[in-house]
Amino acid sequence: MSYFSGQVKRLTKIDLNDIVLLRDRVSEQPDLWEKWDALKPNRFGVFNGNTQHIVFKYPVDLDDHRLSMTFPIWQEWKSILQPLIDQAVAPYDYKNGAVARIMLARLHPGCAIGMHIDCAQSAELPHKIHIPLKTSEDVVMTFADGESHHLAMGGAFEVNNRIKHGVHNPTRHDRIHLIFDYFDQSTEP
Repeated sequence: MSYFSGQVKRLTKIDLNDIVLLRDRVSEQPDLWEKWDALKPNRFGVFNGNTQHIVFKYPVDLDDHRLSMTFPIWQEWKSILQPLIDQAVAPYDYKNGAVARIMLARLHPGCAIGMHIDCAQSAELPHKIHIPLKTSEDVVMTFADGESHHLAMGGAFEVNNRIKHGVHNPTRHDRIHLIFDYFDQSTEP
């Protein structure tokens, strides 16, 4: 059972300087998207060519979130990513918190990710955290009941990926989020 039964929960404010630092670093290296997207392990049909990912950490087995592999790019980006992650997870106050997956996700202009449920076993327990780096108020995440949420820059949000959801970017600009899974190792079997 998932930790969170709502749709979207704002966790905390994120230092805008840290967001801008990461966003600028990504902007300075546009070729990273092509290179790392070609190597990504998360090739789900729902992405339909509308998204690109830079994956830093990912579960070795989609049936178990507790064991992940770290990609070489993590060491190069850790000093920029870790402060954002630390700010976002502070409200949980876990003594033994861990991250199961970390990625940057870019949704192309005018594109959408269709309605879906993240059904892999490794997505069931961890908190799915989104930190928007580049977005517009017109970009919304929609849930099966028709309710929509805009995830605004400057915040960290937990998204319930175990209920049907999708996102639409009707703008002429990329929507970029830092997305990661967080869980409490002390409550693991």
